[in-house]
Amino acid sequence: MTHTYTYLYQNNTNMKLLRSTFIAFCLTPGTVAFTATTNAPSKKQYVAASAKFTTQLQMIGLDSPMGGGIPDDEEILKEKQFREVLNEINVVKDYLDHITEESIKAKFGTGTLVEEKGGEQTFSEVLADKAAAAGSGGDDIELFGGGGDDATSTTTDIKETRYQPNLRSDLGSTVLLSGTADATLLNVLNNNFFGQDNIANFQFSKIKALVDDVALAKKSAISREARYSGLLDKLSIEPSSGALPTAAELDGASSWIAQISSNDAPTLLPQVAELAMNSNELKHVIVLVTDVNSNTVDGWEAFETASGNGGNFQCTLVAVGEMFVGGKEGGLYHVGKMADTTVSNALSSGGMPSKEVYQLLGHALALDSTAGQALTACSYSQAAIEAVASPYAEGEFTTRDDDGNEITDEMKEVKMYGRMIQGLREIGFTRTSELDVLVKKGLEGFQEFIANPPKREDSYTAAKSARDEEDERIMAMLDAEIAKDEAKKEAEVAAAKQQEIQVIAQQWAIKEYSLRSIGGDVDPSVTEIDFIKSVWDEALVEAEKTYDMINSAEYQKKLEKSADDAKGSENKLFWPGMDPLLKKKREKMVEKVKKQYMDLLSEEELEAIILSE
Repeated sequence: MTHTYTYLYQNNTNMKLLRSTFIAFCLTPGTVAFTATTNAPSKKQYVAASAKFTTQLQMIGLDSPMGGGIPDDEEILKEKQFREVLNEINVVKDYLDHITEESIKAKFGTGTLVEEKGGEQTFSEVLADKAAAAGSGGDDIELFGGGGDDATSTTTDIKETRYQPNLRSDLGSTVLLSGTADATLLNVLNNNFFGQDNIANFQFSKIKALVDDVALAKKSAISREARYSGLLDKLSIEPSSGALPTAAELDGASSWIAQISSNDAPTLLPQVAELAMNSNELKHVIVLVTDVNSNTVDGWEAFETASGNGGNFQCTLVAVGEMFVGGKEGGLYHVGKMADTTVSNALSSGGMPSKEVYQLLGHALALDSTAGQALTACSYSQAAIEAVASPYAEGEFTTRDDDGNEITDEMKEVKMYGRMIQGLREIGFTRTSELDVLVKKGLEGFQEFIANPPKREDSYTAAKSARDEEDERIMAMLDAEIAKDEAKKEAEVAAAKQQEIQVIAQQWAIKEYSLRSIGGDVDPSVTEIDFIKSVWDEALVEAEKTYDMINSAEYQKKLEKSADDAKGSENKLFWPGMDPLLKKKREKMVEKVKKQYMDLLSEEELEAIILSE
């Protein structure tokens, strides 16, 4: 009874733990908890699934009781538009596959995954296979921890299937935050939060935040997640002495993230540059400038100049408009170089969710591509988001004015940018890799890919060519062996033929010697051997004729016919098709027997005597 109670108690405890774990997982925000960490299924699988899904939704019921009968022109147009958007996303996925393969080659050398697989699969399929294999083996994941004690542990297989961004080096073990202690940014820097992709160069053992209100900062930062993820073991929240830290407060920090407003930027950015230049340990500085409503930030030039093109320190500026709490996380946003931005006020929402901003800020610290860059970020307006749902206004979907003139699609770049965001997330790029693609390659890289598709002598083609060459070499060897065997067989057949011809020639010469000797055409002094030698050439000619004759199809048919005619002729003297020599011999025997026994024997008795001979 005691054992039964213990078993039930343990079972009940396990179920409670399982239930609480599941609830905690579900309550985690969707784009954090369910962020893909490996490449998704291949493009072909996605297209088939998507096409099936939309057909079931939008084209429901030509005969279904749930449908409205035959779809009208508007429904058909929507279906075509949806499929065209899928095709456009697939072009993005081809582009992302291309740059992923390039990054893997640059990271791990010229050998590729496809070569390891023997060239039997496409690059996307190899990525999907290896990612699935790596994921199935996965490391242990703690309740609120990314990977237990070793936050940076990822398998080699996962690394080899993913886009490989260039990460900054020498981030050091201490990062300083001034002007903010946002929980989202702290979780990114802690690099050990459930559902969050670990960043390889984030190995901070101390995170120091300088804020105006320490109590409020601790209240927002200290949580159950912070305890379980180990953040509290690293985090130090201290009161700030001003808008910027002092040189003493910067002491020991190798990375610094500062937040200032656009109004203070002209004054504070030069001070940030001076503090960074005077620090012997500081190597990386990222400044977030808020409430920016233009494509320029005063003070950036001085900040960039002081960095010495990365010789003194690496600088990055991130400009955003209004930051607000809430908003759709993981929505459509724009990030790019501030001087090159083409996002108009009509397309921008004028701000960005604070959570998105701080995630972007943390990931920007990791990337080498953001060093020395002034970036701007904003969420797209609702009008822009709605436009992204439609295909490019080209070809079948071209829009025209009342006079029939083609109207330029002013939203095309926004749509292309939206396709890139969607493709990056469907394939499973990490947020760090996503930011690297948007900053390093940008929309220009995708447009260049479309305008000039690379002639890819990819690993699959190279492996296929190598296999073809090897196959050709093997086939040449086999052909040589076959030719050698056929030549040997032909030589054996020719030798057997020649031997048979010589036997026939010998028999012909002996027969001729006998006939000519009886006819008196051969001098009695000539021996058989001498005669054979004298007529040997003629004998060979006749023997070859005889050989050809007895091996001909006509002769074989004649033999078969004779055999058929001879069936049942055992008790007959003569039958149709009998051998002429045999027939002549029996005729002479009949004539001879008749002369001797004409008066004594009947015809039947004469026949029996001849057959017995």
